[in-house]
Amino acid sequence: MEKILYVTDAVQLNIKCLDFACFLCNLTHSRLTGVFLENLEYEARSRKALQAAAVGTRLYGKTRKEVKEIYCEDNIQHFKEACEVRDVCCNVHHDRGVPILEVMAESRYADLIIIDANTSFTEEREGAPTGFVRDVLKQSECPVVIAPESFEAIEEIIFTYDNSRSAAFAIRQFTQLFPELRDRKVTIVSVMPPGRSTLDKYKLKEWLKDHYDDIAFEIIEDRRARTRLLEYLLEKNNAFVVMGAYGRSLPSNIFSPSHGRPVVGTLSHPVFIAHN
Repeated sequence: MEKILYVTDAVQLNIKCLDFACFLCNLTHSRLTGVFLENLEYEARSRKALQAAAVGTRLYGKTRKEVKEIYCEDNIQHFKEACEVRDVCCNVHHDRGVPILEVMAESRYADLIIIDANTSFTEEREGAPTGFVRDVLKQSECPVVIAPESFEAIEEIIFTYDNSRSAAFAIRQFTQLFPELRDRKVTIVSVMPPGRSTLDKYKLKEWLKDHYDDIAFEIIEDRRARTRLLEYLLEKNNAFVVMGAYGRSLPSNIFSPSHGRPVVGTLSHPVFIAHN
């Protein structure tokens, strides 16, 4: 992997998300491109909302446009300094336009996107993932990683597998992008209603053995497939969760804000999502 995108609202930098992005860059020896999105034409937030996190009098009396410019400049500088301290080579793209269109254009020429589940360009309170992040997950032309709220280490990789083409594609994509994780424990978890488990684990295990050293399967039969998968993931620590296509099949329902406690808003794990 060579090019990782760190996608952020230009006026609100999440340092924890940036820490995780730098960790992945150091792990894979990749360059980090900070994509700072400025909602130039359709900014819905008031000057008061943009100033909410301001400290001191630097922004006193400034217009909404001036407040945004100051935040953008400061955050880009913080990004550069953070990358330098963490020994990460970086680029900066300051994209002014419609945020989702800018991200789609960037994703075509990238290996991976890293984004905070709470990224939003509205004053309204949203659950995680926000509407903007859900659009990124559905429309991105490269895999997306939802950064965790907190991070300590990657000790286990969990491949969620429902015997679908999209789940298999996500496993291959992740494996090709992160060969450095070969020595981590790998668990393939399949949660199916009783009598519907048709997992061909022998072919899958044969392929995985060429890429990983420690492989285990968890086949769980439960009528509450979606809820049971969420419960299983909540019990894990220091894991990297891999899922298939967002917007179709199981992952779409797992991430839905209407589904109890959504994975993204609940887990302390990074979540990798890819679709073909």
